[in-house]
Amino acid sequence: MARAQSPIKVHEATREKVRYAALMAGLKQAELVERAVDEYIERHRDQFAQRMEAAQQALLGGKTSALAYSLGVEDADVQRVGGVSADQLGSSRKPRRATSNHASSPDGQSARGSHSRASAAVKTKPNSTSRRRSSTTRPSVA
Repeated sequence: MARAQSPIKVHEATREKVRYAALMAGLKQAELVERAVDEYIERHRDQFAQRMEAAQQALLGGKTSALAYSLGVEDADVQRVGGVSADQLGSSRKPRRATSNHASSPDGQSARGSHSRASAAVKTKPNSTSRRRSSTTRPSVA
């Protein structure tokens, strides 16, 4: 299976360490980095699981908990500085987007152009003739 090429940005000293370590291990640099990342993830799996659990609890705990988690503080700290106001405790759903039937332009026209096309044509400017293409014609294809 071909490996994807995706360069990563590291300090020059780190790049040299990878180069030398790969040379000493008889591996390609990409193989060494892949093994190192796999090993790191395996060694820190419990820490990652704890962080995921904390994030999940913050999301399930409501807006105050989510805000506290994102700021790296306790729920009590958020409450102490004013908490989350009652008008912010409403539904966490995103507002509905306007559909093309409800959206309107500054002129009051709907996105589909409910005014007659003739009135819209009157408001348009004629195309400028100062930037026409070259006068040379292309040979026709027979």
